[in-house]
Amino acid sequence: MSISRARFIVASSLGAGAAVLLDRLVARAASADPGDLDTLNAAIEVERAGIKAYDDAASTNLLSPKVLSVALLFKRDHQTHLAALAAAVESGGGKVTEGTLHLNYPKLATEGDVLAFAQVVEEKAASTYLSVIPEFKDRELAQVAASIMGVETIHVGILAQALNAFPPYPSGFVK
Repeated sequence: MSISRARFIVASSLGAGAAVLLDRLVARAASADPGDLDTLNAAIEVERAGIKAYDDAASTNLLSPKVLSVALLFKRDHQTHLAALAAAVESGGGKVTEGTLHLNYPKLATEGDVLAFAQVVEEKAASTYLSVIPEFKDRELAQVAASIMGVETIHVGILAQALNAFPPYPSGFVK
C-alpha cells in the first residue's frame, strides 16, 4: 500500500484531523528505530485480526441491522489504523507484515455471542497497545499508539453497554 493511498483512506474516513495525524505518524516513522517499526508491525497484526473478526461476524448473519452498522464502523476504524500503521512502516523503510494475530473463536450462535467475542477482540487490541507504548523509542509514535488505544477502549465500552456488562473495565484499568 502506498503512503498516498493510505493517506487517502485515513483522510477520507476520518477527515482532516486524521490526515494531520497520519502526516505526523509518517514523518516520525521516516527516521524510526528498527525496533519501533517492529512494534508498528505487531500493531498491524492486531488490526488485521480486528478486521477479520468483524468480517467474520458480519458473515454469520446473526447481527441485527443496527448492530451490524456499528460493527462495520468498528471495522472501518481498524482499517484506518491498519492503513496508517502500514504507511508509517513503509515510510520508515520497513516491510509491512502480512501476518494476522491469531484469535481463538468461540461458538458464535447468537448476536450476544458475537458481541461478547467482539468485546474480547477489542480488549485484546487495547491491551496490546497499552503493552507496546513503553517499547517505542520515539515518544511521538508512542502517543499515536496511545491515541489508537483510546479508540479501542471506546469500542470496549460500547460493546459492554450493548451486553449490559457495565463498567467495561470493572477494575478501572485496561488490563
